[in-house]
Amino acid sequence: MAAARVFVHSLNILVKYVRLYGFDHKRTNSQFRIAWQELQSSLPTNGKSGFLLGVSGDKLLLDGIPLESGQAEQSFARLLSAAGLASLHFSSGVKVNDFSRLVRAFATGGSKAEAVAEQIKAALGDESESTIKVNEVRFVAHDPAAGEIPLAAQIAAQNLGPEFKEWLSDPQKLIQLITAAEGAKGPEGVGAGQSGQAFAPAVAPLQEHEVVQGIRLLTKFGELSQEGQDGKSETSGAADPQLKAALRDMLDKAAAQTPGGTAPDSVLLMKAAEHLAIRFALERFQRGDVRVNAVHEMLERMSKQMEALRKVLRVHEEKMSRAGMLVESHADILDRQFWAEVPESGKRSVLMSPDAPCVPARNVRSYVEDLMQRPDQETAIQVLRNYCECVASRDLESRCKTATGLSQLADVYNAVGGDVLAYAIRRVSDQLREENELEAQSLLSAAFVRLSQEASTRRNFTAVRQVLSSMQEVEQKRPVLAQDLRPRVGVENRLAEFIEEALRLPQIPADLLEVLRHAPSSAAEQIAERFSRCNHRQECDRMVELIEQVGEQASTHLRQLLRMGPVRQAAASVGILSRINHSAVLELLPARMREWNRLYHDIIVRQISLSNAPQRGQILMELLDVLEPLVLPQALDEIGFSGDRSLAPALIVLAGEGTTESRSPFIRLKAIEALGRLRDHSALPLLCNLIEAKKMWKWIHPRELRVAAAQALLKIEPSCGPDLLKECGFTADDLELLPLDAQESSWARQRRYERIVPERTVAGVASSSWGRSDLVIRQLSMGGGLADKDDSLRLGSEASLDLQLGLRHVRSQVMLRRARQGEISFEIVDMELDERSKLRRLLSDQLHRMVPAIPAILN
Repeated sequence: MAAARVFVHSLNILVKYVRLYGFDHKRTNSQFRIAWQELQSSLPTNGKSGFLLGVSGDKLLLDGIPLESGQAEQSFARLLSAAGLASLHFSSGVKVNDFSRLVRAFATGGSKAEAVAEQIKAALGDESESTIKVNEVRFVAHDPAAGEIPLAAQIAAQNLGPEFKEWLSDPQKLIQLITAAEGAKGPEGVGAGQSGQAFAPAVAPLQEHEVVQGIRLLTKFGELSQEGQDGKSETSGAADPQLKAALRDMLDKAAAQTPGGTAPDSVLLMKAAEHLAIRFALERFQRGDVRVNAVHEMLERMSKQMEALRKVLRVHEEKMSRAGMLVESHADILDRQFWAEVPESGKRSVLMSPDAPCVPARNVRSYVEDLMQRPDQETAIQVLRNYCECVASRDLESRCKTATGLSQLADVYNAVGGDVLAYAIRRVSDQLREENELEAQSLLSAAFVRLSQEASTRRNFTAVRQVLSSMQEVEQKRPVLAQDLRPRVGVENRLAEFIEEALRLPQIPADLLEVLRHAPSSAAEQIAERFSRCNHRQECDRMVELIEQVGEQASTHLRQLLRMGPVRQAAASVGILSRINHSAVLELLPARMREWNRLYHDIIVRQISLSNAPQRGQILMELLDVLEPLVLPQALDEIGFSGDRSLAPALIVLAGEGTTESRSPFIRLKAIEALGRLRDHSALPLLCNLIEAKKMWKWIHPRELRVAAAQALLKIEPSCGPDLLKECGFTADDLELLPLDAQESSWARQRRYERIVPERTVAGVASSSWGRSDLVIRQLSMGGGLADKDDSLRLGSEASLDLQLGLRHVRSQVMLRRARQGEISFEIVDMELDERSKLRRLLSDQLHRMVPAIPAILN
């Protein structure tokens, strides 16, 4: 075989050379010698008649076995196939002259496949003494229900003699051969001179030994036909007339199912044997002689009798097996055909009986799917309920078969709807707690895991709820088994997916709430984690609603996390706890934050801001003494957005002159802006003093601080606008970039300043301990901006930002944030007041045509 494969490869190269260069070319002559030597080496020496090089589609076959081929071999196969050549037979005594004529035919045939075929037939086809035989493609009708004709059957049809093909294709001639072989005479059969008469119909059911005898008889015909012998002299003996009639019926039925009355090769014999076995099994089942659990065993015995008959079909199965494809056993094929012949009433009675596990899962699936298409959901539910009841059968084999079937039918249980899947999970878990056999335990565990995974994947929360309840019951009875099952079931690992589902649904399903209540601690952690990633206010509200309905255990668990949990989980719990239990945050958070670094301080402030809790201003005010300095500006902005005017006295202290030594001027400016957002009149004396205080002819306070105080004053008393412009030395441009107030929005977090898109992009350089990066600023505001992303930047870290405006520079400390893909945002967390004045003038130049509202207020 290996040598023949090498020859086929060399022949392919030789054909290409002769078609490209001609037969007399140097390269062609050299390749001809190589191919001829390899042909001689590949010829068998054990008395065989040579080998057959066949073609099927774009595959080359060597004695019926497909060769592993690449593009070159496939093109060669397509050439032979297009030329109408089925195979080339190289005899053991092949001559060099015949091989030379074959090769020359490829050269003189030109580019058309039809011409190549004509040349090859002219060179070899008409010479009976030629040592290379050419076989053409024959088109033979076949039964569509039988699928594709096996490769071995095609080769057999092309190489068997015409007499046998005529005999095999005519059912009447098969009948005659059976009669002659058995020596039947008289009215029971067809004698030598009565070849056209029919058998008497069968009047009594066949027995199993008679069916076996009939299959053996058909097998004998198949063996003799393979050897090319005459069956009349080789098959003798007394066959029962009833068996003859049954064989005739089966052959007639097989022939009738074949278009045109012909069948390819041994398919007719095979189908007759199958029909005989199935009819026998069906008759016995319908009479009640055997139960359904014995049918498969009986069909297995029949299948063993057909093994010899199936040898001509086995080449294709072996090829599929070598390729790693699963090949269905013949007994299973017979069983499937038997089930298709069972009437509707018989199928239903079996599936509603204790014998249901004996029906293969594929047959149960097909029957239930047929019921659902009608639709007949009620019967489908009854069938599936009865099937899963069999897990409690007294028979070990039935329990094992049911468990295996449930694993295969999990998706059907879910598709039927209702509580069928939950019912199956409960019945399997009940039996799992009581099962003592290790084999059944293993299969039941696999079925429980498969059903549970189906429930989780399909979001069947009723079934998922049953999974959790069943796990608790199994854990009480068999804790070791439950410990093994829990990670395989994995419901807790999918809680995050269930919570995402709750976000998309208009209303939280009651069964989903029950699922979360069965695992309140895991549910609380997942809800808190999801809350920390919310971008819209509606999402935040739904998460708060969800954790409140889960119950007090969830809130208690989050409180415990904040008290002593890992820093990441504790920080994630702050946001939602600020909504549902702000007193716990006020009590526990300040002490824990002293242990955390600036990164988590920043996360905490953003989480409290995200919560939109009415008490968020109080919480942040309590944290001011422990917060990192770079996080304080963000916290002061959020205090202003909270709208809690009871915090104004503390902000007045921060904005006053007494804190200048311990706080940076930027923090003082942020406190002034927070007072403006709160609109508390108690801040007016401080604001007026900041605006009007002079020493000699100079203003005491920096201009940017006075601008912030003037903007806050305008928010509290808009009527003061003209006086500010007239008496305090401000211009309309100074007062137009006001800090934004809290607004009703779908977004979870509030923007602090209006962003402006510069007419031209602004260049910037961000630098820190990890290096320098060039930025291109796309949007800019008094509080930060948006820039093109640089992969070297570490998001969440602080950096020094230098905005380059021609010869001018604006410097600040910023915090880098995540933004859209390809971009980053930065937030100004510290800045000299002179630098802030430069930034204000830059933005005012860009905005002078866009904001007419402020001058209107001033006038």
